[in-house]
Amino acid sequence: MDFKAIQDKLKNLRDRIRKEGRISEDNEQELKLLLHETLMSATDELNGLQGKLETLASQKIGNDNVSPLSEDQSARLSLIQKTGTGSASIH
Repeated sequence: MDFKAIQDKLKNLRDRIRKEGRISEDNEQELKLLLHETLMSATDELNGLQGKLETLASQKIGNDNVSPLSEDQSARLSLIQKTGTGSASIH
């Protein structure tokens, strides 16, 4: 979303309203259109960000080992789980 362009359009509209001393139907319609464009653009950006967040949240970090643990590895893992220590203290 180009905030600078939106800001410039709003400034021009504000200046015209000040110059005329009232909000004409054309100015009102332009303001509504500008607000609509801004909201639609912001909604699109939010939907894109939400999609990215959902993608990141759906990716789970898992065990990528496809082979089962050996008996020795299972025994070490059991010790680590029981003692609550790191694997360095078991080796």
